Amino acid sequence: MRKHFIRSLLLACCLLSLSVAEATAELVVVVNARNGVAVMTRNEVINIFFGRYRQFFNGVEAQPVDLVDGHPDRGHFYYGLVGKDVSDVNAYWSRQVFSGRAQAPPRVNTSEEVLKWVSSHPGGIGFVELGKADARVRVVYELNP
Repeated sequence: MRKHFIRSLLLACCLLSLSVAEATAELVVVVNARNGVAVMTRNEVINIFFGRYRQFFNGVEAQPVDLVDGHPDRGHFYYGLVGKDVSDVNAYWSRQVFSGRAQAPPRVNTSEEVLKWVSSHPGGIGFVELGKADARVRVVYELNP
């Protein structure tokens, strides 16, 4: 009986550690591989994703893409980047749109769609898990988990 309990406990711990590792997968900001941008600062990423900068430092128009509200990476990204949850980010964009200052980035459903968007727009910029970034994009910023 005791061995069964210990095995069950160890299995539960292993499963929990796997789910925690998945929940804290490292997110990275990616740009179109041909964009010319090699690295970005945290402030530059914030300014582009919040519509304050409309161009990269090299003059290319920034075309950010976001994930839909229900995607877990979206909440993780904004909390890690600016310490805000998705509802705060949505409220920010509502104010920007209402005042006519800026439009929120388009939203897609999956990381693969982010990669397609970024690779098909010269100024494309988005965020994905590090392991999903491929040759179509260049990693320019790593969000610390």
